Amino acid sequence: MFKDFYRTTFSFLKPLLLLLGLLLPFSLCIADGYISINPTWDEYTQKYKTYYFENGLDNFNKGQYKQAFQFFRKAQEYGIGLGSVYLAKMYLEGKG
Repeated sequence: MFKDFYRTTFSFLKPLLLLLGLLLPFSLCIADGYISINPTWDEYTQKYKTYYFENGLDNFNKGQYKQAFQFFRKAQEYGIGLGSVYLAKMYLEGKG
């Protein structure tokens, strides 16, 4: 009697455990929000995003406000908060 109970119970659990084992890695990737290709790639993209802000700041300090405005606008599009701050500063000072 117990042999039949365990046999039927485990026969139902095997596919369920297999499905759970296959879905767990994918659900962890979805919960993480993204699948990173390479850790150095993430560092590269962060440096690339700050490229626009750094060039905008250089041009702003040199007095080249037209180029600085373009770089700060691009930095703002990439989500760099200081790009928005310097754009606001340029608007307030009448340089944007």
